[in-house]
Amino acid sequence: MVGNVRRAVLVLLGAVGLVLLIACANVANLLLARAAGRQKEIAIRSALGADRKRLIGQMLTESVLISLLGGIAGLGLAAGSLYLMRAINPGNIPRLDEIGINGEVLFFTLLVSSLTGVVFGMAPALRAARVDVNSSLKAGGRDSRTGGLGIGRDKLRSLLVVTELALSLLLLISAGLLIRSFAHIQTVRPGFDPDNVISMRVSLAGPRYQNDYAAARFYEELGQHVSTLPGVKAQGAVSALPLTASVGWGGVEVEGYVPPPSEPELQVDLRIATPDYFRALDVPLVDGRFFSDSDTADSMPVVLIDKKMADRFWPGETPVGKRVRNGPKSKWRSVVGVVGVVKQYGLDADTRMVVYYPHKQASSGGMYLVARTSVAPESVASAMVGEAHALDSEAAVYDVRTMKDRLSDSLARRRFSTVMLSAFACFALALAAIGVYAILSYTVSQGVHDIGVRLALGAQRGSIVRLVVGHGMVLVLAGIGGGLIGGAILTRLMASLLYGTSATDSLTFAGVAGLLALIALAACYIPARRATRIDPIRALRDE
Repeated sequence: MVGNVRRAVLVLLGAVGLVLLIACANVANLLLARAAGRQKEIAIRSALGADRKRLIGQMLTESVLISLLGGIAGLGLAAGSLYLMRAINPGNIPRLDEIGINGEVLFFTLLVSSLTGVVFGMAPALRAARVDVNSSLKAGGRDSRTGGLGIGRDKLRSLLVVTELALSLLLLISAGLLIRSFAHIQTVRPGFDPDNVISMRVSLAGPRYQNDYAAARFYEELGQHVSTLPGVKAQGAVSALPLTASVGWGGVEVEGYVPPPSEPELQVDLRIATPDYFRALDVPLVDGRFFSDSDTADSMPVVLIDKKMADRFWPGETPVGKRVRNGPKSKWRSVVGVVGVVKQYGLDADTRMVVYYPHKQASSGGMYLVARTSVAPESVASAMVGEAHALDSEAAVYDVRTMKDRLSDSLARRRFSTVMLSAFACFALALAAIGVYAILSYTVSQGVHDIGVRLALGAQRGSIVRLVVGHGMVLVLAGIGGGLIGGAILTRLMASLLYGTSATDSLTFAGVAGLLALIALAACYIPARRATRIDPIRALRDE
């Protein structure tokens, strides 16, 4: 059911997992800092008889409670964000409308919240339970191991900061690649002008159309009526309109071409079109002529081909006058013109070679009617439907849409993936910045005495800023290095989601790394500035 979107869904699922890991690493780091600040409390509990098992149980209980409260808050946010998700629904992701907060989601949230509370609360709990009662009570509760400003000496907390920065950068790289890919796609020309074009599907059925060319007469009359409507500049019909689910292909023979054994039959897209269809959609004429009203069942069989087919079989020469046919039992048809390549299946999808047949020589009961207008295209839609029903009240007219909307919808899935992954990347970036800020803020608060001593001995405030920022940026640079390495490896898995962009695009890697470094620098600078405002006399007196 989801085979065509499986890769995109898995990438988004991976992004969710990375955001969860970043959040958990952040919380674990904060719990480690909190546990370090509670050393005196833990020492007093141990001195009063609390054993290690009880202390670990207390810390894990607090961790799981925090995680469960976060899970409950997450459920509330998820319920609200479902409205936003449906608002940007591309329309072709299976069963997206069925997503909701149900029993399975509640159980999953409870399970994940409990597990993350236990797993990421275990390290802080074990760290807190290993407190040295004598030294902690003598030190008055200050972290004697780190020396206040020695965050780099606590390897576990440093590792957590580096990890969340690396994971954040990995998400930022993935989002950046999708954004650049989406930007490249939007520069691709569809092969026609979608502005001010209205389209609709017309389907004919019944005994009156048993004659092969009765449908051709219907569309000829319909085109004449539509062309007289106010605001209509050009109109036409085609059996398979670009950027729709309508398809049609088959085998053809090219005169003088012998296919290789590995390719027993030449497969191309087959289209039936009225003479004015190409003008209505503004498909350019490259060589020869368009169809005309004189291309009837009694005239010479003709076709138009697209430039892709012309370049393959007749490079450097005109294909006008060359011949093709559908098979050994079919008539040879002369090529009378070459038209531009049209993106049939999407801007990011390759196209087959195309052969167009005049509708009076190969009729079809189902056609797409298109009209280019000088007014808002939606304003003439009802009149066009009325003209079709005036000719045949039983004609089915549906799928009425502008070509601008069809072009936008063809990008909807990529837009959805890009927006969702970008949102996850922004969450990850915010979490990483908060993590760096929180840890450095804690470091400054623990190092008030040390900073006061430095200032009292004549240290310049600029040197204090450099000291604090330096501690943070060492971790930031380590995280960026890990993220770049991980991105170079893991983004290859999403290569199929990219268009016109390499999975190791150097500009994207450098840009997002610079962005993360700037934001992390700001997160380091704020606590550093706070450190310079410490009054050394007050700090020493309080100590």
